[in-house]
Amino acid sequence: RMFTEYRQSRVEIKDFPKDVVVMFLEGLYCGDIDLEQSHFREINKISHAFKVRWMSEKCTAAFTRFCESCSQDFRDMALLFDEAVYSETTLKCGHLMEILITTFSRIENVSELFVEQYLRENCTVITPANVEHLLGMCNGGYTPVLRAVKDHIQMEEGVTATVHAVFSSTEVVQCLVNDTQLYDDMMDLLFKRFDHLNEKDLELVKT
Repeated sequence: RMFTEYRQSRVEIKDFPKDVVVMFLEGLYCGDIDLEQSHFREINKISHAFKVRWMSEKCTAAFTRFCESCSQDFRDMALLFDEAVYSETTLKCGHLMEILITTFSRIENVSELFVEQYLRENCTVITPANVEHLLGMCNGGYTPVLRAVKDHIQMEEGVTATVHAVFSSTEVVQCLVNDTQLYDDMMDLLFKRFDHLNEKDLELVKT
């Protein structure tokens, strides 16, 4: 298409490693490409950049395979989640995140295996949209999420955007209310930080 429809005899490809460009061109020549996780991001990125639909579809199929064969090791799961985040935020393609949430939500105790630890490691930088993605794979198992949030509040002076994002879910709030001990601990932490709470934070406490 680059050479026929756009009538170009030469195309300059920048911002991609040489080995990725070679794989991309070989894929265009033979109509197929063998995708591994180590070079997935760059191939996915270049296929979107040049609008090679069949290669983008190959990337989707490969990502599905990566998710389905993923070990329940936290680091492996985090790599896939970050890949889906990159695709959604940089390439403006949210379907990889949908695949990941669907696959991870079938893992027993995914809240403890992955979501809780990911929140603990990224509470200060995670976006509200990605908090929503994490909650979407919990299947109602929000107690590990609440433990991570409680510890996060304990380390912070005020209530962060992450805390607000978690408690924007009525299901999470109901889970907290149903756990008397956790609810009391959470309220105690918030009241101890009363002087650091703004109007929006106070609305959260009232909720």
